[in-house]
Amino acid sequence: METKFTTEIDERGRVSIAPELLSALQLSPGTTLVLELKDGRIVLEPLPADPELIDKNGLLVVRPRITGNIVDWVQQDRDERIAHLSKEFSGKTHF
Repeated sequence: METKFTTEIDERGRVSIAPELLSALQLSPGTTLVLELKDGRIVLEPLPADPELIDKNGLLVVRPRITGNIVDWVQQDRDERIAHLSKEFSGKTHF
């Protein structure tokens, strides 16, 4: 959706979202939104539903509640694992 709307921040810091956007995104009053500051912009995303169990080929799998950019989350996890492994193996002698 490439439509732009203008809104104002009221004296209590609240922002109104145009009804057309609410409808297009299937948002309703009470929906919890995650706010993220990214590249000087405010990004709003609906908070995913609570984790749920799904049956995947006969196994129960948890579909977790993840917010933010999954690519950044995976990269951060990889970096932490590499740092941990580097510390673990840095003192060992290799033959």
